[in-house]
Amino acid sequence: MHKWILAVLFYGSAALGIGLLFTELPQPPSEEELAAAENTLEIVASNWDFDKDEYVVEAGSTMTLALRNDQGLHGISVSGLGIELQGAHLSQEVTFGEAGEVYEITCIILCGEGHTEMTAKIVVQ
Repeated sequence: MHKWILAVLFYGSAALGIGLLFTELPQPPSEEELAAAENTLEIVASNWDFDKDEYVVEAGSTMTLALRNDQGLHGISVSGLGIELQGAHLSQEVTFGEAGEVYEITCIILCGEGHTEMTAKIVVQ
């Protein structure tokens, strides 16, 4: 009799677990979220490095420039655009100029011995 009760509890728990697994699956992003992601240039900063050396954008495009700190605390300055992202202000909408323009990205928060080499570029094509 005890074996039968244990079997029912086991299969019932398994069914409950499978049911919870499928109800907790993440939903696909909405069209608005996809459009926002396409119009976002995300710069990911970690200790003494950005995730890319060069970011490419289209001429005349308007995008949200966003900074994400994966490791350490960083802020960026984008020369030629007059943008500084740090603290509570980690994103800003930007309209890029003509093809061929290059903007230098530098870290503006002293983050350690590799701070001076922490640079990247935004290239307009």
